[in-house]
Amino acid sequence: MAFFKGSYYETTALFEPPEDGTRGFRGVRGRAIANPEAVLEHSVAVGDRLDQMAQNYYANPRDWRRMADCNAEVMFPEDMVYGPDGHPDKPEVAAEKTGTTLLVPRRREVR
Repeated sequence: MAFFKGSYYETTALFEPPEDGTRGFRGVRGRAIANPEAVLEHSVAVGDRLDQMAQNYYANPRDWRRMADCNAEVMFPEDMVYGPDGHPDKPEVAAEKTGTTLLVPRRREVR
């Protein structure tokens, strides 16, 4: 299985084949989640989107995962801005997250 260069899953380990010679699962293991240090706090507002926040803080909309890793107590990243049953097209549901504080880690180091 191959991932694009720079993918968050690029270095993720594959499942090992069983020792009894049977065909095992051909997927990848879960990726290790980083534990970045928070340097800012963001107060959620109606209309916030993860990609827009990442563009604002990191100049790269794909780096929203950095914020998701830093707020690991949230199971699904979209719940950080929309709430557990939220939807971006339903502002009344998104409004329940207004004022919630999200931790924002520093920009990742360029390799």
